[in-house]
Amino acid sequence: MQRPKIQRREVLATTLAASLAGAAGCLGSLTANDEDGTGDEGNGSGTTSNDDNPNGETRTITVSDSGEVTADPDLAVVQAGVEITGDDAESVRDDLDERGDALYDALIESGLDEDDVTTDRYDISREIDYRRLEEEGADPQSEDDLEEYTDYHGEHRFRIEVHDVDAVGSVVDTAIDAGADDVGRVQFTLSEDKRAALREDALEEAMAAASREAEFLAGEVDATIVEAKHVDTSGGDVSPTYADVAVEEDADDAADTELHPDDVSVSATVEVVYVID
Repeated sequence: MQRPKIQRREVLATTLAASLAGAAGCLGSLTANDEDGTGDEGNGSGTTSNDDNPNGETRTITVSDSGEVTADPDLAVVQAGVEITGDDAESVRDDLDERGDALYDALIESGLDEDDVTTDRYDISREIDYRRLEEEGADPQSEDDLEEYTDYHGEHRFRIEVHDVDAVGSVVDTAIDAGADDVGRVQFTLSEDKRAALREDALEEAMAAASREAEFLAGEVDATIVEAKHVDTSGGDVSPTYADVAVEEDADDAADTELHPDDVSVSATVEVVYVID
């Protein structure tokens, strides 16, 4: 399901000797070069050369436009992990490994591919409660005193790619049932193949818009489009959608998770320099 939407961003026109101030709200300016092609440029983004007319000057129009298409997501990325807090790093590590392995195994047993379940973050950090230490008059320079006010916090977080978007809710439930303490924001996006195909559609829309703008501006100065001299297609983006998942304390009694993602949009921006005659 694709719904094209064109958004005009900016139009810049350049000619040799006259302003386009009356060109229906479009931004315009003029540039011209000397006989040797080294004259000063104006404020527009047009270019000049000595190739195309008896005065050694080339007239150009530079147009920037964008296109956008939307489609259903075909890829979801879920973040799920376990957290442990304890008195010493070794016990936190052991508990973290045990619970992390249990979560990983449950996800693989649910049908996910091993390549789609990867460690996104693994961390064990020392946390000292300096406020309580100070309130109770302990010596912050004493390792023995510090140890009494020290906890160790461990986290093992997985990045889970789900290629069946309809199964995301089931994956979330599997993670929670397997002991996940936290399921982060779920990202709904596009696979590489679908992203590339939609970008081509967005580029087609952007180029069509640029062509229409250039034709209009050329008509305003009694000129015609000769050719596209330069095309820059570096602009554009993919805008995924997100859904937040809350882990309930009494997850056993919770209903099955259902997520209903919005469409993902893909945009493309082009800047085209047209030679006019």
